[in-house]
Amino acid sequence: MLLEGDRLPRFLVLCAGLWLHAASSMLAATTLPRAVVEIGGHQLIGWAFSLYQLGSILAGAGTAILVARAGLRAAVLLGAALYGAGCCVSALAPDMPTMLTGRLLQGLGGGWLVALTYVGLNRLFPNVLIPRLVALTSVIWSVSAFCGPLIGGSFAALGLWRFAFWAFALQALAFFIAARKLLPRSRQPTAGPAVFPAGRLAVLAAAVLLVSWAGAEIDALLSPLLCLAGIALLWVFLRIDRTAVRARMLPRRVLDLNDVPGAGLLMVFTASASTMSFLVYGAFLLDVLHAISPLTAGYVIALESVSWGLVAIVFSGAGESLEKRLIRAGIVLVAAGVLGFTLFMPGGVLWLLLACAVCQGAGFGMMWGFVVRRVIAAAPEGERERASSALPTTQQIGFAVGAAVCGIIANAAGFADGVSVDAARRVAFWVFAGFLPLVAFAIVAAWKFTGQPHRL
Repeated sequence: MLLEGDRLPRFLVLCAGLWLHAASSMLAATTLPRAVVEIGGHQLIGWAFSLYQLGSILAGAGTAILVARAGLRAAVLLGAALYGAGCCVSALAPDMPTMLTGRLLQGLGGGWLVALTYVGLNRLFPNVLIPRLVALTSVIWSVSAFCGPLIGGSFAALGLWRFAFWAFALQALAFFIAARKLLPRSRQPTAGPAVFPAGRLAVLAAAVLLVSWAGAEIDALLSPLLCLAGIALLWVFLRIDRTAVRARMLPRRVLDLNDVPGAGLLMVFTASASTMSFLVYGAFLLDVLHAISPLTAGYVIALESVSWGLVAIVFSGAGESLEKRLIRAGIVLVAAGVLGFTLFMPGGVLWLLLACAVCQGAGFGMMWGFVVRRVIAAAPEGERERASSALPTTQQIGFAVGAAVCGIIANAAGFADGVSVDAARRVAFWVFAGFLPLVAFAIVAAWKFTGQPHRL
């Protein structure tokens, strides 16, 4: 069915947009350390990641409105243009503030491209193909986990870090041309809102910035207060959006356990937040406690993404009768990974840590395609665009909150007073144990999500 008509080239175009976003996020990890030697601003490296993530979240939250007003193809072209412009700004950056501006633009463009991938799957392909297509997109994400650091590291090693950004700017241009040629002209756009919801997006931006700031701060009192303030603003955003008459960005019952899409999105949020500890502190802890070099540790962490993609392919052909079991088994595997890291990161052998990484990645890969299909299929007809774009947005918000909470836990466990082996052991336990209640709630959400009737 994928080979019928223009389906394959259209799918490849959507995958190319996903590649740009995923590889760019990993690219920065290996280029920025060399960049700050030339342009300064080493104390702002963390913000280069925070602003990229913020741009992705804001873009994802506004995707449904953008598609309604401009149509799918125009939205994809806009995302590509913003992403390419951001790469150019970063490549030309004379100082870190300019670099941060480029990273924000890359996040906006890349975030749109990721969210539009799910919208495009919903619009351009039959529902029965979605699990297989989502599995293939997971492979693209896995490949980028290896290629992003490799590309950035290769240019950085030659002292040509700017060329890494130019390389992705050229890819964005090629993607723009391909999307303009291969994606169909959108059906007549629906009537969009008279005024873009800038106020709601400002509240969402403030929420993410406060949570990110909380993770960067090392003050034992201020960090939790900032985190709580950010979560409160996130609740305000959701409440305002839910009651909006027009231009809602997310499904009306988002994060509602008694609604199938709401329970699914709540599961995605909690599971995503619960698994950030390994990404944020895994490489550092592997270096300090297990004498593994940062480069090798980076590829150990990438094993999680590879497991996600491979397992997604294996189970993509599973029938509807197995959907419920696979979602539940997947979230249990994710929880097992978090529990395993809690037990083995402080002093376990390496192969057990590798097994935990595989568990987390395989759990997501096993269930993700079916979560996407179930959320979209269960949404009311007028809510499906919002539901499809809300999936990556909810995931990104979960990542942001999880990363910030990781920082708070790590600082409270000992890193605020300096780095030592004893402090690293305490952090290695608590930075994972602190998320066990949240991942347990993700299991509850998964059971609610799969225990309610839905339409296919």
